[in-house]
Order: sequence, then structure tokens, then C-alpha cells
Amino acid sequence: MEPREFHWPMSVLYSKFFAIAMEPAYAEAARNVPVPHRPKTLLDIGGADGRLAIALARQHPYLPKIVTADISQDLVIRARRKAEQHGLSRQIHAEVQDVHNLSYDDNSFDVVMSFGSMHHWREPLKALHELHRVLKPEGSLAIYDGHDRPSLKDMRKAVSTVEGSSIWTALVYWLGSKDFLARHEITGIIHDAGIEFLSVTWNGPLCLIGGTKG
Repeated sequence: MEPREFHWPMSVLYSKFFAIAMEPAYAEAARNVPVPHRPKTLLDIGGADGRLAIALARQHPYLPKIVTADISQDLVIRARRKAEQHGLSRQIHAEVQDVHNLSYDDNSFDVVMSFGSMHHWREPLKALHELHRVLKPEGSLAIYDGHDRPSLKDMRKAVSTVEGSSIWTALVYWLGSKDFLARHEITGIIHDAGIEFLSVTWNGPLCLIGGTKG
């Protein structure tokens, strides 16, 4: 299991403060995630209280099924409630899952993505292989995270191009950055995973790991 399973009251604090501050970043990720032609399924790993899934549903209303998965049962319950509140229960399905041991069949999803959860994974290599396993051929994988420990100033600069972002968005990123993997650790994990289509793009203190499965 991931080392940070949010229980009450941490799940409440996350949902009421941190997740709200991150909504501009979720919307940006939803706009930019690579989506293949006529996708049917998308898996959001580490989806917390479902705000990213809602942003994805708004950006891609034609996408029939979005699964938002998290190790925290409390956050999954919140994600289900939010989907219902927004009238998206048919499109968004919130489930308790462990990224290291997913219950899904091979080749289940057209898109697999994660936003800000990779640095919480206990065994990143095992997690990457699980994400690769459940991704369909020609499907897209996108893992958004950070690296090293930037200054708050550098983090503010990095998110300044995100529409609607504020100092609070940068602050939440920065507070979580103490657990970011080092750049050389990330490149080492990608190399050791041996998944040929994976590559990493660096954007200041942030990075995107992904590609299209052959």
C-alpha cells in the first residue's frame, strides 16, 4: 500500500484546503493529458477526492468511463459524493486500489494518468509495471509529479503559467515537495523499468513521465 493513506481528519483537511488550491492545476492537467482517438476508459491513479476526475469529465464529456482510484477509502467516498453532486456518477467511478497491485485486467484502459502521487509510491518500479500492464496497446500513460526540493519562489514561477493558479497553488505544491524524488532517482527508475516507450519531460521543478504504448 502507499505509505500515506489519508484517514479522517487528514482526509477532511486535504479535501477542504489542499485539493481546492490545486483545482487550477487539475484543470490544466485535464486539458493537456494525451488522449487517443475515441477513448473509452481512463484510469486516474491517486485521484484523492475526485477533483481531477471531475475536471477530466468536463474537458472530455465524450469519454464514457473515468475511474478515479486511491488507496484511501475516506477519499474514495468523498470522490463518489462529488461525482454524484456534479451529476457525473455514470461517467466517474471511484474505487479503492493499490497502485502496486491493481485489480484490473491486462489492457483495460485507453489512458492511465497520475497527478502528484508518484512520490508516495512505496515501490515505483512495481507501480510502473502495473500501470503498463493495465494500459491498452496504443494507449497513453501520463504521470505528472515533481522532483527535488524547489524553493517556494521557484515553485511559484513554475505554476505561474497555469490559468487560475495563485500563491496557494504554489504553496500546496511546495509543501508536498519535501517528498519529491531526486531527478537522478526518477531517471534511474524509468531506466530500470525497461518500458521502452516511457520518457520524461522536465519543466523546472515539475516533470511529466509518459508516452504511448506500442
